[in-house]
Amino acid sequence: MMNQVWVTGDAVVDLIPDSDSTLLKCPGGAPANVAVAVSRLSGKSAFFGRVGDDPFGRFMKTTLTKENVNADFLVQDPTHRTSTVVVDLDDDGERSFTFMVKPSADQFMVNDDIPSFQQGDWLHVCSISLANEPSRSSTFEAIDRIKRVGGYVSFDPNLREEVWANPSEIKSTVMKAVALADVVKFSEEELVLLTGSQSVEQGLNAIADFDSTLILVTQGAKGVWRIFEGSGKRVTGQVVQPVDTTGAGDAFVGGLLARLSQQQHWDNLATIDQAIEWANGCGALATTQKGAMTALPTQEELIQFIHCAQS
Repeated sequence: MMNQVWVTGDAVVDLIPDSDSTLLKCPGGAPANVAVAVSRLSGKSAFFGRVGDDPFGRFMKTTLTKENVNADFLVQDPTHRTSTVVVDLDDDGERSFTFMVKPSADQFMVNDDIPSFQQGDWLHVCSISLANEPSRSSTFEAIDRIKRVGGYVSFDPNLREEVWANPSEIKSTVMKAVALADVVKFSEEELVLLTGSQSVEQGLNAIADFDSTLILVTQGAKGVWRIFEGSGKRVTGQVVQPVDTTGAGDAFVGGLLARLSQQQHWDNLATIDQAIEWANGCGALATTQKGAMTALPTQEELIQFIHCAQS
């Protein structure tokens, strides 16, 4: 069983410091990272939305195609430019972002860009595609369409306030998407911010009654907090020495969706915990090289890594 994983949002060129005077051009953008992660793990992934009809847009479309991600539904917009982000890394490999193109082509997705979904398909969305119109309405339309045919929605807020024309809309818009999703991944910071809580514990209490089947809160080296059918548990991950944390959360989601999409009935604890094991392993491996996609593992590499970590 192999269900399609559709991904939409921003396909981005990350410019990462390679030395004091040079920047490395790396393919990135959270949704694109997830699509490639799923594909490398032998899943079926496809990307829809918009990039610019420019050198970076062509670079992203070529990159996705080379990674066996179906990019037939990725429109090259003649008017707007591909999203470009300068990534700054500190001594611990933690990053900060400067968005160079606002608004970028991905913000101009329209309903006609949405493909046809099948029962059992997955759709993964991040909040950048909800930041501005027309992409916001089109993304909610895609969510509605896939749920109507019996598909599933995965949502990662992946908050980037500077992309929003009106930041006061972030909380209400993002929480609307959270309410519609079957699987939600928060970082600790996002959970606290979006629930208006003072602590992670408070935030967990605030989301305990959500309709989402599975809620995950990533906690870096501490692992992930998993809430399924109202009960919570911490699942620890593998420890590695990080070089660059860019894309670690996307790798986590990719590992999760690659495993869940292989199952006809995924909403049970055995499948979910195995998917989290894949997600943790994928997230850890992704931090071991510079660039969001560079260190995304194949299925063989991931299984070997998990096996070595257990022995």
